[in-house]
Amino acid sequence: MKKEKTNPDILLPESACELCGFTGEEKLELHAAEDTLVIVKTKMTAMELVHVIDTLSEIASALTVHLAHACGSCNNCGDSPDLCGSCAAKQNEKAKSTGGGPVEWVKNCELCQSLLEADKEIQLPDYLLSEAGIPKDAKLEAYADEDSGEITVVEAENQYDISDVPPGLRAVLAMSGICLMELDELIMLEETVYGDD
Repeated sequence: MKKEKTNPDILLPESACELCGFTGEEKLELHAAEDTLVIVKTKMTAMELVHVIDTLSEIASALTVHLAHACGSCNNCGDSPDLCGSCAAKQNEKAKSTGGGPVEWVKNCELCQSLLEADKEIQLPDYLLSEAGIPKDAKLEAYADEDSGEITVVEAENQYDISDVPPGLRAVLAMSGICLMELDELIMLEETVYGDD
C-alpha cells in the first residue's frame, strides 16, 4: 500500500518561544520559500528587527561555510601541488600574501569560470518540445558534435545543476576560492551535505 505524503506537524517548543519572545497573544508571520521556513513576529520594534536580521545573517553565514567545507577549495582542476598538511598551510599563507591560492585558482580555472558564468537554462519553443515528447517545464541540456557542427538538445538527466544556484551566491563562493566543479557535482548527484542521514 502506497503511503500518502502528509505535511509535517510543527510544534514550537516552549523554551524556543520564550527565547524568541513569542507569546500566545502575539500573531506570528510565516515566510516560506523552497526548503526554508522562517517564523517572525508580525509587529516588531527596530531592535527586534535588528535581532532578526542579525540572526538570519549568522545562519546564512554558517550555512555558507558548511557548503564551502562540503565543496572544498579550488585546486585549479588538479594543477595545484600535492602537499602535506603543514606544507599546505604554509603554502596557503604564502598564497594569501602573494594573491595566489584557491581564490586565484578559481579566477584562472577555465572550468570554474565556465560554471561561474553558467546560464540558467536552454529555451526552445513549446511546439518543438511537444514534437520531441519533452514536457514544457523540463530542464534541457545540449551536446555538440564537432565533426558535423550539430547541436543536440535533450531533456536533462539531473533536476538541478550549478546553473540553478543564484549568480550572486555563485560569485561569493568563487571569490572565496570554493571549488565550483565540486559544487556542481554535489548538486547533480543530490548528495546530502548537511545533517545526519
